[in-house]
Amino acid sequence: MARVSVDVKLVSSVTQVVAHIDRTAGARVVEAANLVRNRVIEKLAGPRSGRQYRVPGTNRLYTASAPGEPPAVMLGRLRQSIQVQLTQDEHQVAAHVGSDLEKAVWLEKGTRSMAPRPFLGPAFEETRAEVEAILSQRWDE
Repeated sequence: MARVSVDVKLVSSVTQVVAHIDRTAGARVVEAANLVRNRVIEKLAGPRSGRQYRVPGTNRLYTASAPGEPPAVMLGRLRQSIQVQLTQDEHQVAAHVGSDLEKAVWLEKGTRSMAPRPFLGPAFEETRAEVEAILSQRWDE
């Protein structure tokens, strides 16, 4: 009796698929974080309705933010300090949007003598649906 055999080579693409998912996840997290960052920067622009002061050393008037409004811009340091920090380990990507300035926490949360001037939380809430849409896209696109 004659025997017929066929050599079959099975190749696993798991490593390549996982690498693709990791790259795609990283790109999407960066895209979503930049969306939030841009919204934070937008919230830190524009007129405010609080008290008016003179900018020290100038004749310029400065209108502060009222409680509950995003902080007003005097010199722009807070706005310039808003950044995205990406952390990535084996199969996890995370992004942090915020500022390393101590006053960012004081403004966002308030202090004993100052009501909050939130800007990070509201920016995230305003972009939540867009962030979820970015992060929930199909992996094969």
